[in-house]
Amino acid sequence: MSGIRGAYVTGVRTVRKAADKAGLLTKLERSDSAKVRHLATLFSIHDATEMVRMDMAWWSYPAMRRVEEFLADRPEARIFEYGAGASTLWLAKRAGQVDSVEHDTQWAEVVREMVAGASVGNVKLHAVAPTAATADTVVRSNRVGHTDLDFADYVSTIDQVGGPFDLIVVDGRARVDAFRRALDHLADGGVVVFDNIKRKRYWDVVSVLPGLRIELLKGGTPTLPYPTTTGLIWRD
Repeated sequence: MSGIRGAYVTGVRTVRKAADKAGLLTKLERSDSAKVRHLATLFSIHDATEMVRMDMAWWSYPAMRRVEEFLADRPEARIFEYGAGASTLWLAKRAGQVDSVEHDTQWAEVVREMVAGASVGNVKLHAVAPTAATADTVVRSNRVGHTDLDFADYVSTIDQVGGPFDLIVVDGRARVDAFRRALDHLADGGVVVFDNIKRKRYWDVVSVLPGLRIELLKGGTPTLPYPTTTGLIWRD
């Protein structure tokens, strides 16, 4: 976490303690105003436990609503997710089965505890750490601090689980490669949820792939003071 971001998170958590003690958070969360309820989420930055308690995924609000509508007619939907977290629990409440792969094995254990605590029986978590990159590595992440790692096993986990999947979430590492692999396992009429899709390293590739219909859903995002864009992608 960068110095500026770390200072922001620390500051927010300090203010949160005072707001919680004064009963302000409860009032904000119970408000009839969506904007006020969003304000309450700002106190929970990088706190997946709070996100689970509030029943939210870490996507834009418009994307959450759209995905919820999509799953409402598919109570037995099969879902595969690249990148585990609060969204794993959110999806589990709305689908038949969720398989989620996570590259950070320590974080995977945190999510596993959250799943157990929520008594969710339809989640299977796959912890698949990257390996050291070699000259032959073809699946890399451009994220700072991860460029010397090979994510081939992580990306191919979807092959071992086996589709088809009604919904596939791309919200972890090596997203472009994960997205390409996801298309091979997408059910007819299925959709891919690609978070932060407008980041240049993603958009420059995904936006020019043929045979895709992309719906950009930009808006407020839980815990963040600025909007983000989540993409929903169908095959034509």
